[in-house]
Amino acid sequence: MDIKEFRQIVDQTPAHIGAHQRDKARLQIYVGLDPQTSIQGNAISDALYHRIRNAFTKGHGEARRICRSLETDLIREHVIFGVPLNPYFEVLSHLHDALGARGAENGEVAGDWSAAVQAAQDHIEISIYRTLDHRRIYAREFAVADAAKFLKLKGYGIQMRQDFIALDEFAEGSLIADLGNLITQVGGFNVVRRIFSEITPTYDAGLQRYHLVPHIQMMGGGTPQRPWGYLLQLAVKHLNDRQKNHVFEKYWPRLLDLATNYATLADVQPYYTPALMNFDAAGLLKFFQEQALYDSIFRFPQLRALDILRLCRGALSFLDFGKRMSGGWTLQEAFDVIAYLIDPARDVRGPVIVAEYEVSRGLPHIAKDVIATVLRDVLAHPIKGPNQGFSRPVDAPSATDKSKGMDFFQKPLIRRPGGRYLIVDRSTCGWGYLEALLTSLRPNDKQLDDKVGVAIENLLKDELASHGVPTVSGDYDLNGKHGECDVVAETPQTLIFMELKKKPLTRRARAGSDADLLLDLSGSLLAAQAQAGWHELRITKAGALDLTCNGVRHHLSLNNRGIEKIAIGMQDFGSFQDRIMLHRFMEANLNANFSSPNPDYAERFKTINDALQEIRDQYTETHHGKAEIRQPFFNCWFISIPQLFVMLDEVTDGDTFRKALWNCRHMTTGASDLYFEMSNTRRLKAAAK
Repeated sequence: MDIKEFRQIVDQTPAHIGAHQRDKARLQIYVGLDPQTSIQGNAISDALYHRIRNAFTKGHGEARRICRSLETDLIREHVIFGVPLNPYFEVLSHLHDALGARGAENGEVAGDWSAAVQAAQDHIEISIYRTLDHRRIYAREFAVADAAKFLKLKGYGIQMRQDFIALDEFAEGSLIADLGNLITQVGGFNVVRRIFSEITPTYDAGLQRYHLVPHIQMMGGGTPQRPWGYLLQLAVKHLNDRQKNHVFEKYWPRLLDLATNYATLADVQPYYTPALMNFDAAGLLKFFQEQALYDSIFRFPQLRALDILRLCRGALSFLDFGKRMSGGWTLQEAFDVIAYLIDPARDVRGPVIVAEYEVSRGLPHIAKDVIATVLRDVLAHPIKGPNQGFSRPVDAPSATDKSKGMDFFQKPLIRRPGGRYLIVDRSTCGWGYLEALLTSLRPNDKQLDDKVGVAIENLLKDELASHGVPTVSGDYDLNGKHGECDVVAETPQTLIFMELKKKPLTRRARAGSDADLLLDLSGSLLAAQAQAGWHELRITKAGALDLTCNGVRHHLSLNNRGIEKIAIGMQDFGSFQDRIMLHRFMEANLNANFSSPNPDYAERFKTINDALQEIRDQYTETHHGKAEIRQPFFNCWFISIPQLFVMLDEVTDGDTFRKALWNCRHMTTGASDLYFEMSNTRRLKAAAK
């Protein structure tokens, strides 16, 4: 079904109900009701919606998807070419609404579209409310269409076909070149400074981060966000370009409008909370791809300065901090340099320039040549600058080109002339310190990442202990089955099983690669939840687990306590750590298996499917015989070590740790940002005092 075919059906199928409306009995017979019964409430309307649904013998979910797709195509034609929306859009709205009332049976559509349109036309005829605020209800579709029109009027070619809209290949290349030229006109440094000036109102001093969240409105509406993440990536790419013009205000509005409309046309910004959406596995994967790109275009990774050294020291705790590396520096000296760079004296919003001589003067106990080496060779990007292989949001490393894609966040400093270094922003560059250290150390230790995983587990235990949260860990054997609990936090009411996985969200996943996104989520979220799921099932049945760690045995008793399961990663996964998304992901994949035509992924996809099968087995065993199962994964979490650090800010014992979790357990703003959820909860608590 395409727009042309649908228009023909609507044009040839007028409403027929008008001839029967004056005679109650005839009207009831016409809609299929018994003329001997009295009409109550919305009986006529309901009968017509029933007729729409009965026009299709199967594939109601797919028919509804087709209606939504046609609505989107109509909006695009209406905005870009001025084609009238109605009567076609109104008919689709009634079809869409009627089909939504009946489950979501997917698969090929079988039925009579003409009969369905006839019933929809009749329903429109008797409807009281005929005018809807389409721009509010379909805010996302109109925003994308408006962006396409804007770019088309600017001379960029648009491709548009059924259920698809984008810049053509030549136009996209031309637009990206124009963005680069505009940045060069005013200078990359000035663009960086302006970006942070614009987003400063979103800065949270307590969490030391910017809250860049989507414009979610529960009743519809919303406006396109500024693509600060994408603009920042382009700006740092062009830092070394020679500035051509000093009239910033002349070019900045053009740059901002062009980048915003390009980002809006990508159609990845959410306008509704995930709590209002339903997905099958394929639909959820598409949504996750969009979320990965959304995070890359509109947001950027951040790490509060308070946690940078805590994370670096904890991750590398197995090393001798005083041992000299091949470059002549020690980890302790590197830590001292980092401490100087993230000192509160440089706690400003946006870029800071630090000179090599300033660092030497501030750290007189470290040799000048060592400081120069740490700054230049460990913490700073090469002289050519970051992101030299990046242009489009979907750019990412490939087998043939490892340099492609953004690499800005892999190191915190950008070299400038005269022995100076640029810190783009204190929180924005936070992750780069640990990444830079790991990059320098990996060539000398092939097992480094595995050792880091163990060290992070010890860091977690130490952090919980320092906040008065009792923990246990260890191996157990029960009924012939072996298990290993990474960390179990004991609270008076709840046992909290935490399973750590070091798998990060790779650059290819952040660029929306479906296979890499699934593999990264599997290696962190699914594997950890499958492991924690066995602990939950076994202790629930046996009542206790006997854990052994370093020869010490601990009897872990359930004692009628509840159970929470937390998958913990070392790094942030952005939107994917939202609880609503986690539940959707787990539920949608209960009956799914994944594969890839790429043989290089075959074995790795087997790991995904094995983890999914474990979760399915746990689900079946746990809920066997139950007629109704509501929110089976509500006790599942996916958080990072830095998010846990923030959560522990107000924790003094096991009970307050549980309360900190519970503060984020039931409330959602739709922002898909756990940091924002925690900040919002703290703000509400402070206002209530």
